[in-house]
Amino acid sequence: PWYLQPDGAPPPNQTQQLQQPQQQQQLPSASPASSEGRDGSHSPSPAPSLMSCGSHGSAAAGGKEGEGVTSQQLANIQASLRPGWTVHVTPEGRLYYCNHVTGTSGWLPPQTSWDGGGIGLPFGWEAATDKEGRTYYVNHINKTSTYEDPRKWGSVEAEETPEPREVNLERHPELGFGFVAGSEKPVIVRFVTGGGPSVDKLMPGDQILSINGEDVARAPRDHVIQLVRNCRDTVNLVVCQPPLDNSSSRKSALLSAAKKAKLKNNPSRVRFAESVDINGSPLFNPSSHSALTSADSVVPLMPNVLKVFLENGQTKSFKYDSSTTVQDVLDSLQAKLGLTAMSHFSLVVEHVKSLKRNKLTLLNPRDTLSKIASRPGAHNLRCLFRVTFVPSDAYELLRKDSVAFEYLFVQCCNDVAQERFAPELKYEVGLRLAALHLHQHAMANGLVSGNKVTVKGVEKECGLERFVPASLVESMKKKELRKLLGHFLKLNQNLIANGQKSLTGLQAKLHYLKIISELPSYGAKCFSTTMSDSNNETVILVSQKFGVSQIDSMRNTVPVNLCDIEGLDHVEVSKEDEVTRRVNLHLKDPDKESIVLLLEERDAEELVLVLQGYYALLAEKLLKVQHIRQPNEEQAPPYCGQHTVTG
Repeated sequence: PWYLQPDGAPPPNQTQQLQQPQQQQQLPSASPASSEGRDGSHSPSPAPSLMSCGSHGSAAAGGKEGEGVTSQQLANIQASLRPGWTVHVTPEGRLYYCNHVTGTSGWLPPQTSWDGGGIGLPFGWEAATDKEGRTYYVNHINKTSTYEDPRKWGSVEAEETPEPREVNLERHPELGFGFVAGSEKPVIVRFVTGGGPSVDKLMPGDQILSINGEDVARAPRDHVIQLVRNCRDTVNLVVCQPPLDNSSSRKSALLSAAKKAKLKNNPSRVRFAESVDINGSPLFNPSSHSALTSADSVVPLMPNVLKVFLENGQTKSFKYDSSTTVQDVLDSLQAKLGLTAMSHFSLVVEHVKSLKRNKLTLLNPRDTLSKIASRPGAHNLRCLFRVTFVPSDAYELLRKDSVAFEYLFVQCCNDVAQERFAPELKYEVGLRLAALHLHQHAMANGLVSGNKVTVKGVEKECGLERFVPASLVESMKKKELRKLLGHFLKLNQNLIANGQKSLTGLQAKLHYLKIISELPSYGAKCFSTTMSDSNNETVILVSQKFGVSQIDSMRNTVPVNLCDIEGLDHVEVSKEDEVTRRVNLHLKDPDKESIVLLLEERDAEELVLVLQGYYALLAEKLLKVQHIRQPNEEQAPPYCGQHTVTG
């Protein structure tokens, strides 16, 4: 298909180069149904090459009709395509599309012409029926199949261009206008203060385009900030979210088919830090699929690749097949990194196009990577290896596993610089942490002059961005920032024990982690839920420090404890409706009633994972979880097989 062919395919006029398609660079595809919604049973096979377009029916040429497709229908489809594309039909009646700009062909139309199969499916998805007549869904983008309806999570493939918004804010006597801005040309909203006048009006990432009618899209940051400060009572802003394109430096973890083809055709352009094979059996064996004839047989698929980002800046790449699980990747990382305290670690994902940097989702160790890849938008996920279940005492972790301790310290330093703790991380605390990190870095790299650490000495070697929260770097003048950091560096001397000349690097790390551990969000996960005894939505926080707690929405940031995690006896999860799950937390104390929560399906799954992780640390045994499942939850038919596609 066109989206799996090499980027260097020849243009349409060089047809002699297309006469022998390179089979090793074409992967199979279950053929989509036509736009008219006819049913048919199709097995994977490559779309006809571009040079064969002239021998088949087309709207442009008015060629012969295929089975069940008329020239008028082809003309209607052709009219909906963007310039450079043509639609054709094979003698068997299957529609395919030619991209004359890139000189490629495939079963899928351009995304702008996708009609959702007539039932609102995201781009590249089709509905099919299995032998029992049940509907499942085929994802041609990730080459997977699932019983999970992609419409359930919304259409994440199609993205509308953000439109400018006009916002009127009234100054709060204590919180001001309630937002922090940084960067410049344009100035960007970094975060919104909870309970302030900007809540539900501004969003992190908003670009400030106009202030009280004055165009500030290309204005310096200091000018924009001064304009806002001059507004005593109200301010009128025109803001806009940035376009969500693929220009981000944070790359996708689950490679799309096009990226894999590009990697194979131009391997020198992609370098992995390390490549690891797990469960090395081929992803697809034609002999195991009786539905395929010899004519349909293809070479084994190029294995999917999972890129895992480590906190030290390294990237580990894993080839995976249909049986590879998240736990397989964790086991490999444990061996490669020399970790022993693996109960603290997990794989998490973040959406590369999400502006919420602290929105990390845990992956179930028992899930296969192919299941995760089958979800809509999976190619926009970035996979991270993190300390998710934080220790109650960092020093105890140091004694047990020094490698895990170092990883936790680096992770916390990254989280501070990247503002994952915002907005609860106040400026003063951020500067205290930056000074400790500066001291530790100077001690570790020989940047100390006569037992004295200077800001300029460290800045000259590596800058200040890795130590200081991003909004502080962007909003403060360098001279003022250096002065404050120097002040807090002097305060580090107050932490020295009697008889010591200076703070050691290890002591700086321990003090750093102690300050971090006092933040409410340290090692915590929050979930929006509805309590069984109330119809009002609330927020449940789960952490090592606060247990299972409830956060009052009325600006009370102190979590109210509902139960300790080690006080749980077992958990029951059942289906409430199509999108909601009932989670029943049974307690060991017979005098206390169980806690019943209603959450969305994915939140319920993640809540259970968090409870299991912390329970294993605190109670040193497994938490019993009972899933009351519905029948017929088995795996969908494999992608590389026959599919009875419905319109």
